[in-house]
Amino acid sequence: MHEEYYRVIYETELTHWWPRGRRHILASTLRQFAPPDRPLRIADVGCGMGSTFGMLSEFGWVVGVDASPTALSFSKERGHPLLVAGSLPVLPFADGTFDVVCALDVIEHIDDDFAAAKELWRVCKPGGLLLITVPAYEWLWSDHDDVNEHRRRYTRRRLRASFEQVPVEYVKLSYMNTLLAPPAMAVRLLKNLFRKAPGDSTELKSDVYHVPTLLNGILANIFASEAVWLRHGSLPFGISVLCAARKAAQSPARRYARQTLS
Repeated sequence: MHEEYYRVIYETELTHWWPRGRRHILASTLRQFAPPDRPLRIADVGCGMGSTFGMLSEFGWVVGVDASPTALSFSKERGHPLLVAGSLPVLPFADGTFDVVCALDVIEHIDDDFAAAKELWRVCKPGGLLLITVPAYEWLWSDHDDVNEHRRRYTRRRLRASFEQVPVEYVKLSYMNTLLAPPAMAVRLLKNLFRKAPGDSTELKSDVYHVPTLLNGILANIFASEAVWLRHGSLPFGISVLCAARKAAQSPARRYARQTLS
């Protein structure tokens, strides 16, 4: 991410409707699918400025991991002591270290998302949970993606393909930010009609910015309300993709060998 945007996001991500709604949905997903033992060992890989630490701390102790010294310094400002410099696709942890491994809007930044998926799986404990979010649909590409240095956007099928080489059980694979998607998509497509050509020196803009308080609260509540729907099913489209996947306790090959021997 461009360095000049760290401060802007740091000052808005605890109150802006989009991260607020997402945190509510993620907390609901963890209450439904995270391992029952508490406290859990949780890795927030690509933690950024630490806006999810408060929510994740409900479930256990959280290690924030990020490659950016700037991001880690902002996370430290939030008072979170467990911070580690590191990045995908190579994390500085032993196999099976964590009960829950989060990569929240992270793997779209990685050149090789297949390698990133393997590494997230590696540091997750057998029977543990991988919690992933990514932006949806290449046709929604905008200045926001350029500012955040994204490599790609996803569909559910494309995200599942990233994890096809590791044994996981998908307990939730759905789009989210669905209720607000039609107007958001219309605005995004309209903006794209007037996007600057590649190499244009005009300043690019992120989608995370200050919103009037009343409107911000309404949008946050609409987005957060999707948690109720997601507890019981999946949503057919949206601005983001949500994946909760349980790491298989043993590989399919080992399970087959055990069944054969018995």
